[in-house]
Amino acid sequence: MIGIISFPNFPALAPPSMQQRFAMMANGRVAAIISATFLTIISSLGLYTNISTILDNLKDTLTLAPYWWAWGIGGVIGSFSVGYFIDRTARPKMLMAGIIAIMALAMICIPFALSFPMRSFLPFVLWGAMGWASQAPQQHELLRLQPNHGAAVVALNSSANYLGSAVGSTLGGIVLLAGLTPSSLPFAAGCLVLAALLVQWLIISSNRKRGNAKNMSDLMQ
Repeated sequence: MIGIISFPNFPALAPPSMQQRFAMMANGRVAAIISATFLTIISSLGLYTNISTILDNLKDTLTLAPYWWAWGIGGVIGSFSVGYFIDRTARPKMLMAGIIAIMALAMICIPFALSFPMRSFLPFVLWGAMGWASQAPQQHELLRLQPNHGAAVVALNSSANYLGSAVGSTLGGIVLLAGLTPSSLPFAAGCLVLAALLVQWLIISSNRKRGNAKNMSDLMQ
């Protein structure tokens, strides 16, 4: 009877020690990827937290639900399509750079697009899609860098995601209390996303230099 209701034993790798976890965080390439995630999420979810205030300030609309729907539909599209693009391009770092660039453009365009009823939802769809798609390329690269501690390094990226959400919401509230108009928040968030794009470009450049150095070493041998 006990054998029937019990579960079989499954082999599992031991979790990394605290020393290994700190070494993982100290790894320059891992830290750069986590930093890009952190900046991206500060911008995306920080702006999301204050979107009602922004729309009231810019559009004075009576219903905000269509914009929430547009953002959510974009999120569904981004979540379901990003895996295909990772497999198709086999270049998650470049894909992440494109995601960040589109997100920055969408945020900066929000105040302008709201003046055009038929186009006002497009920035929200793009922003939602890019925000939800941004995690998969990062996780792909982190798993490549830390194949023996995949669960821990993905958890580290998720922690940066949640911390970025909290920091973004807090910063949004602080700058509004300091007197910044809500209509300025999309521009501020867009500029912060551009900072994440800079970090991502540094990651790409560093990998190219590393690849060129390896090729030169192989040729000399």
